[in-house]
Amino acid sequence: MSKKAFGGMTLKLAGVLAVTGMLLAGCATGSTEGDVQAPVPAADTNAGTTTTGTGGQLIQIQSDNVAAAGYDAASRTMLVEFDDGSLYEYAPVPVSVWMDFVAAQPHPWSRVGNPVLVQGGVPYRKVR
Repeated sequence: MSKKAFGGMTLKLAGVLAVTGMLLAGCATGSTEGDVQAPVPAADTNAGTTTTGTGGQLIQIQSDNVAAAGYDAASRTMLVEFDDGSLYEYAPVPVSVWMDFVAAQPHPWSRVGNPVLVQGGVPYRKVR
């Protein structure tokens, strides 16, 4: 059922490899000016975050309507914070959905969130 790309590699694996490449490319950059601040973690530049979750901590998401998201692998809980400040908790969510969500940037909600979480009937609650 998976679509093949890049010489037989699944699209999901290709996405993980792309994220890993971005992470490695980011390691080569740095500031040569005065004070150097640690970068804010972003889902698309942290390959470990995509595969293991964030321990429930919110990370910045590149999107038109999602500001941040997080995933706790132990409880299989995904948090989504929208630009308006509302925060929703979805559970149970498989880690594969979290990985797909992060890989779908800059359109994670329309490509994964709405069709998989909402239309898929994943239980949720509004946190704020």
